[in-house]
Amino acid sequence: MTTLRRNLRRRAALLVLAGLLAVSPLPALDLGEGEVALRFQSTPQGTRVVLEFPSRPAYQVLRERDRVVLTLQGSFRSIPYKSKKFDDPILERFKLDRGSRQTDLLFFTGAEFGSVSSFEMTSPFRLVLDFQRRGAVPGAAPPGAGTPVPSAGETQPPRAPGAEPPSVPPEQAPEVIPVPTKPPGIQVIVVDAGHGGSETGATGPTGLLEKDVTLDVAKRLQAGLSRKLGVQVILTRDDDRQVSLDERTAIANHERADLFLSVHVNASLAKEARGAETYFLSTQATDDESRAIAALENNSLGVETPPASSGLGLVLWDLAQSQYLAESSQLAETIQQNLNEALRIESRGIKQAPFRVLMGATMPAVLVEIGFITNGEEESRLKDGAYRDRIAGAIIESVAAFKERAEKQLGLR
Repeated sequence: MTTLRRNLRRRAALLVLAGLLAVSPLPALDLGEGEVALRFQSTPQGTRVVLEFPSRPAYQVLRERDRVVLTLQGSFRSIPYKSKKFDDPILERFKLDRGSRQTDLLFFTGAEFGSVSSFEMTSPFRLVLDFQRRGAVPGAAPPGAGTPVPSAGETQPPRAPGAEPPSVPPEQAPEVIPVPTKPPGIQVIVVDAGHGGSETGATGPTGLLEKDVTLDVAKRLQAGLSRKLGVQVILTRDDDRQVSLDERTAIANHERADLFLSVHVNASLAKEARGAETYFLSTQATDDESRAIAALENNSLGVETPPASSGLGLVLWDLAQSQYLAESSQLAETIQQNLNEALRIESRGIKQAPFRVLMGATMPAVLVEIGFITNGEEESRLKDGAYRDRIAGAIIESVAAFKERAEKQLGLR
């Protein structure tokens, strides 16, 4: 997996150097103490700023009259820019104000700026600021949102002695509004039941439909994850209806989900093919079989599987998910191992492929093929409620383990 991550980062970095992407270079994998990686990305809703640190800093995010101020406790010696201008009506320019005891990152907003929100990610620690366009519908805030995220044991970090406050006209003091901040940890999970409506998916030898199996398993996951982990679980569909591939990911982004799980059932011309497979995104498929499966899923709704060289649009979506590559890989590995043990089947491994439903997901995202409906024996098992419970249970245990690891890294456990 290390080689795959390195290749993805190298490919994206080369595109940046070629002037194809309007974002800063991707950060190195290892950051030293006091170093910060900073990059900017355009999203459908506005502009995203991602800051990567070697460990979680003490920080505060405040919105002022014409800017958003990120205050870091300490003097960070290695921030890529002292100042930067943007041709962007949402985010006009960035300025760094470094002191001996604290560092202020000033993001000056433009005429089309509407709101800003922030959330944290782990492995490595990242702080993400989303600057939304005026009129855009921001992601639904989960319970507890609406206050700045302070450092442990602090409420508001003090300004360094002698430091000058931001200059503003004396007749108009800035309105300081806490930025709505998403609580750290795994709070919201979106479960996607593959296919639906007139798009039935694969069909078994005796007529079992993929769309019915995936919906049933998705509902079992929703009930089990809610009960075991106390998280909010949202389904992309809760009945037999057609949902476009892009809409499924958009739901996860809109709800500011922490995980995206897409459930499918596999098919093959080889009737003896059996077992589960877990995928995470790449424009380059792991093998020919993975490429064929992705093409089948993408084309089921009339979506053409694009080649890796199909241009900027695909690369931007791939880059959006590549921020979460390590987490997606870890989650896929855990799910695959637990499915193998729960279903007592030979491992088919973890793979990567250009699944359209995973493109653009701004959170760890995996696609699970829970079995081969074209295999008569597996079709029979997939009809059984107890077997579906075993599938759902294995995925639930995997998410629980992933959640525990992530929250330990954040110091929440």
